[in-house]
Amino acid sequence: MSVDPKIRAFMRASVDAGKKSISEGGVKPKVGIVIVKDGELIGESYRGETGDGRHAEFGLVDAVGPENLRGTTVFTTLEPCSQRNHPKVACATHLINAGVRTVYVGMYDPNPAIYLVGWKMLQDAGIVVRDYPDDLREEIRSDNREFVQSYKLSIGERGSARFDYSQNGGKYSLKFDDIAIETRWTNRGSGSIYAVSDQYHVALNKYANEFDEIDNPGSLDWANHAVPVSEGQIGLFRSENGYALVMVNKVIAGDGKGHTELQFDYEIRSKKQYEW
Repeated sequence: MSVDPKIRAFMRASVDAGKKSISEGGVKPKVGIVIVKDGELIGESYRGETGDGRHAEFGLVDAVGPENLRGTTVFTTLEPCSQRNHPKVACATHLINAGVRTVYVGMYDPNPAIYLVGWKMLQDAGIVVRDYPDDLREEIRSDNREFVQSYKLSIGERGSARFDYSQNGGKYSLKFDDIAIETRWTNRGSGSIYAVSDQYHVALNKYANEFDEIDNPGSLDWANHAVPVSEGQIGLFRSENGYALVMVNKVIAGDGKGHTELQFDYEIRSKKQYEW
């Protein structure tokens, strides 16, 4: 992802500001924000700078003045919050009311009740929403490791498996507690395989490199009965009460002796983790 050097400098400034964040207690996110108008930085802030529990956006909007924010570009390391306890106003609402034109987001909120909701609020209001490049997003996630971990949605069972997908109709069952998910696979060729499910459909997240990068499996595209999954990609299956995230490591589509094999890592999650 190529980023204009000046845009990247504003992103960098927000990341550096976020590192100064002050927690009012407990595990809180580190959030930095800068606001740019006509190509020039007009303000920056971070969580807690203007008082205990004050979000970075709220403090900065208050300091700069809402009347000065129309048409500006905002760089924030964390998705603007979509809800706050009354009488507080959500950061996304502050930005919408101020007439902000563009918002760059470094990391989406790992809280499943907020994840992508602030993003959607901004887009629905006609605000252009863009992502930070991968390296800065990874740095932000690293700075917020404890916060992300506090909302880690996996309930447990991770493991690895290997089996001959030419046998048993290509089926391989994964189980954890009361969650049972049947995965099914069909041949596509070396280095790639089809994930198949007639009943619950399947999904593909080709941009995630690790399970932790998938915050809410339910938000993915589940419209397909079959998707191609290449080595290094994550395919997803589901049941009535759970999800199975499957990282395809190796596909052997015949070694001259008829040997076929799929090797993968998996993680099982409960759908209860996404009910709010």
